Amino acid sequence: MTAFAASGWSESAVLVVDSLGERQTTTIARGRDDGGRPVTRTMEAMYDPASLGYVYGAVTDHLGWRRGDEEGTVMALAALGDPARFRHLFARAIRTTSTGFVVDPVCFPPRVLTSGYPRTSPCFIAEVGAPRHPDEPVGQVHQDLAAVLQERTEHVMLHLARRARLLTGSRRLCVGGGVATNCVAIGRIVEAEIFDEVFVPPAPGDAGTAIGAAVAVHADGGGREPLAGIARACYLGPSYPEPKLDLTPWPGLKLKVLGPEIAEFLADQLAHGMIVGLFQGRVEAGPRALGNRSILASPLEAGVVERLNATVKFREPFRPFAPVVTAARAGEFFTLGQGSPYMSMASRVTDGARERIPAIVHANGTARLQTVSADQNPFMHQVLEAFGRRTGVPVLINTSLNVKGRPICGTPDMALDCLAHSGLDALLLEGRWITK
Repeated sequence: MTAFAASGWSESAVLVVDSLGERQTTTIARGRDDGGRPVTRTMEAMYDPASLGYVYGAVTDHLGWRRGDEEGTVMALAALGDPARFRHLFARAIRTTSTGFVVDPVCFPPRVLTSGYPRTSPCFIAEVGAPRHPDEPVGQVHQDLAAVLQERTEHVMLHLARRARLLTGSRRLCVGGGVATNCVAIGRIVEAEIFDEVFVPPAPGDAGTAIGAAVAVHADGGGREPLAGIARACYLGPSYPEPKLDLTPWPGLKLKVLGPEIAEFLADQLAHGMIVGLFQGRVEAGPRALGNRSILASPLEAGVVERLNATVKFREPFRPFAPVVTAARAGEFFTLGQGSPYMSMASRVTDGARERIPAIVHANGTARLQTVSADQNPFMHQVLEAFGRRTGVPVLINTSLNVKGRPICGTPDMALDCLAHSGLDALLLEGRWITK
């Protein structure tokens, strides 16, 4: 319900792929608008232990990262590995069928409700090696395991998308569930042209179920009023339009109130190489920073990725950074062919992007793209256009306003703390320019 209602479409196929709901792990449905009331009808479902999300989490844990939190790190690592090394194993471990897929319990034992039970089997460990300790260096075997996991995930997701197309006959697809945050797999579905357009809501995982629950209650209760604020909405959290800033806890910070040309000022600072935190408006729903709680940097700056990972985000050096671009000029740099407003799809890049902004191109030749229109985020759009006028490239690096292991900065104090204790050069907080 979340995925379909958030799309604003009158009809679509809906594919939900997760670790586990109640017993379902994968659902194919059809959504339609019934006189202003969104309705979904399940057409096919799969049940535990056939769970793609469970397998991805199990391998994430085996590789030394937190299951349910750091699967994105494994997705990034996959670009550095060779899937051929363990391809035979995963073809057996996750086998596609005419109606979906099955997971081999010899490799991935079925889940139990008691904690402490292993999610990978002795047979699996015998083939891929012992689990990696979080402090252990990342080796080639870890890269190869991540690569084959990602490859098999993409293969199964494409198979499920084709199944959804066959069952529903729809030319549009909404994707939800935790596995929908795998932007590379979503990008593969878009590239395959199974559907004319693909949509992923800003909060496709468990957090987004609150929206779907509210929609369902409204619909089940016979409500006919328009569901304002749900379709194509991502800035749903709290805002602090006029915060009273007390810098006493951070004596090294300095504050300056800016004039009316804030977007031009920020673009100029970014064009001169500054890395800036941006705190404006309401907090984004979902796991991605979409211009209201972001860290912005110029992709034209030499060494910017290394600097961001090492001194600002404090995270693994192989992690890529996402580009944000004006929707009108996205085609100059990215080949996706549709909008990606919630940074939920990986796109291949054009030759021009490789030449001019290699900092946003990951090792697999893709970038997790965010497109921005003037309607979606007016200020962010102004900044991109102003940056484009100065540099010829309306593209910025956009990552979340936080450091590794910490939540996105939802309050002004959290943002100030992030500035004070990271390599950020400055923070633009509701029209206030704060520097060290």
